[in-house]
Amino acid sequence: MTVLDFIRYHIIDSAINAYWCIHKRFPLRLLPCDVNCRELPGSTKFGHPYGITIRDGTRIGDNCTFRSNITIGQKATEERRAVIGNNVQIGAGAIILGPVHIGDNAVIAAGSIVLTDVPSNMTYISKHQVTLK
Repeated sequence: MTVLDFIRYHIIDSAINAYWCIHKRFPLRLLPCDVNCRELPGSTKFGHPYGITIRDGTRIGDNCTFRSNITIGQKATEERRAVIGNNVQIGAGAIILGPVHIGDNAVIAAGSIVLTDVPSNMTYISKHQVTLK
């Protein structure tokens, strides 16, 4: 890889960057991310892949979209990990902690803090813990 290719893929366009990293099995750790998933579906999308932390053991479904500055982790080291369903969208700045289950087609609003399960086909807004159909 030439220097110009490196700059193009790693600095200029973050969408190309995430695509290239996932499909070329290039570590996302070269970005300011900490993605420790052993199996990341090829259909996973990162819109602005910066500041993303996903702990090892998190199960991610197909066609999920992650925005910037999200955290998916656990409350304690011995806890089970989160399960993210298919077609889930997680907004910028969202935090998902503990062994929660995010149902299929759910939307997690930007800035939400998720500590409980989110049903399928719902929008989760955490300021008042509201779920919308």
